[in-house]
Amino acid sequence: MKRGLSNYYFFMIAIILGFFITIQLKSNITSQGIIIIPKLLAMEKDVSNVEIEIKNLKKSINELELKLKEYETSLNQSGSIYNSMLDEWTKIRNYAGLEKVEGPGIIITLNDSSENLEDTDNPSLYIIHDIDVLEVVNELRAAGAEAISINGERVLGTSDIECGGPIIMIDGNRHATPFIIKAIGDPKALEASVLAPDSYVDFMEYTGIQVEVEKAEKIVMDGYKSNLKMKYQKSIKEGEKK
Repeated sequence: MKRGLSNYYFFMIAIILGFFITIQLKSNITSQGIIIIPKLLAMEKDVSNVEIEIKNLKKSINELELKLKEYETSLNQSGSIYNSMLDEWTKIRNYAGLEKVEGPGIIITLNDSSENLEDTDNPSLYIIHDIDVLEVVNELRAAGAEAISINGERVLGTSDIECGGPIIMIDGNRHATPFIIKAIGDPKALEASVLAPDSYVDFMEYTGIQVEVEKAEKIVMDGYKSNLKMKYQKSIKEGEKK
């Protein structure tokens, strides 16, 4: 009887131990699953970032290889890479707006209103302000203009267009009406943009400002003549801390 009771106790203890071992194993599996899944997702993201970096590096390598071939061709033909480097320098100056350029585009002529004003009219609404010229320039840029000039002066993204009383100041230079704005780009796209309903040109015409827009097959434009102004940005050398 005592032996049977002992066996019974051992049997019950074994069942209880088995129960706790099962619970512990399930708990470990669940907790490991919670830990592993975020790690797998993080690893997947790391792999994706590395693949993107490898792709960018391959693109840079291809570009450098093409540039090296250009230098080798120039060296074989003329014994120097000076001409290739000069062409590259000219392209950079061209993109920066510092070179004289030509191309198709449109010519916009803005002039003050010629309407006879009543005593109750606000005269400032019938003359061209700096903001008017700036808005037209911004619309041309948004339409894809590659080069823009105002009264023969090349304007860049950093150019200052400010009010100067009856005139406007562009990078410190005085300009009076009429304002002749030339833009090099797709003539159809540029014309469609400035003449679209609800465009700023449409608004100016509504107030009586005189606007003329014409397409041109060839526009010649000088490079930017004023000093380039960089007040805040500076270049970072390779390896320098950002």
